[in-house]
Amino acid sequence: MHSSRKIPAARRYAAVFLACALSISCCAHAQQSTPEPISPVPLLHISSNLVLLDVLAAERKTGWLIPHLTANDFILREDGVPQKISYFSQNKLPLSIVLLFDLTESVRPEMKDLAAGALDALKHLKPEDEVAVMVFSSSARMLQPFTKDRAAVAAAIQQAALMKSGEATFLDEDVYEGAETALTSTIPDSRRVLVFFTDGTANFVNPLTRKFYGKQAPARLHSESEALQRLLESGVVVSALIDRWAATDAIIATEAVNPLSYLFGTAPRLNGIERYATQTGGPVLHGSGHRVAEKLAALIEEIRGRYTIGYVPSSGQPAGKFCRLQLKLKSQAFITHPELKHGRYIVTTRAGYYR
Repeated sequence: MHSSRKIPAARRYAAVFLACALSISCCAHAQQSTPEPISPVPLLHISSNLVLLDVLAAERKTGWLIPHLTANDFILREDGVPQKISYFSQNKLPLSIVLLFDLTESVRPEMKDLAAGALDALKHLKPEDEVAVMVFSSSARMLQPFTKDRAAVAAAIQQAALMKSGEATFLDEDVYEGAETALTSTIPDSRRVLVFFTDGTANFVNPLTRKFYGKQAPARLHSESEALQRLLESGVVVSALIDRWAATDAIIATEAVNPLSYLFGTAPRLNGIERYATQTGGPVLHGSGHRVAEKLAALIEEIRGRYTIGYVPSSGQPAGKFCRLQLKLKSQAFITHPELKHGRYIVTTRAGYYR
């Protein structure tokens, strides 16, 4: 990995905002005969500590995004201490999306449908967005590095649709490798998102699964805690489109009551991708059957419609400390936006970040 990738994402974002703020300042100075004080000055001095958050605000039941919110509608706390929001936008920053396709046999029929409609789904991206394509089982494999060429991305999805694997699904390793790929994005100020297309199942790692179903896995597999730490260090968000047929549910139910399935590692590990999504604040869509291209398009729209909130932490902390975040709507927001109803909405973001 290049040394530039070791710089925290918050610092890279901050550099972009600092450059933009200085550019605006220069333009204002040239146009006004009597310059006025530039605001906000504090951001220009301490923006190297800017923290950016991806935020979903949606109706709980329908999943519809809540529009027209402002920074004044939110209250943000870091380790219980209220923070001042310095940056707020929606659908402004470009996306760096890593599409990861499960090589599990039960996902094969849906992959063909997705491959056929890939170009239409990708039309929901903006021209400045970039996409990488990977497949995953006992490890993740790159098919297409980051590109803005939609035809190249569609071709990679079609290639993924023809692939299969007899390997186990070691989800934690796949997530870790996906996060590393996200950090190779070519856009320094983008929002980095992993989008998993999967049936939502994975395998437990034990000596037998390693021996019989993990022959292509790396010698050392990353754990769930290591993968989660990498995500929270980098600000990469996990999202998923979980598509599972009734037949798959029947197999899961059978394996779950078979004691030998746990010994041989065939027992399914469930809800793993949802846990990653919850911790990083990413959306998850569920479905079964066809029309998965439409579902992918809907998921892209949901990712794009998220808010971006930036703030400079009010207190210093030692490097490496994990800071917990809490974000919610203020009571005043329900007066400003009478269409909002208590208990009928959700606001999600990542659980925290590492200094």
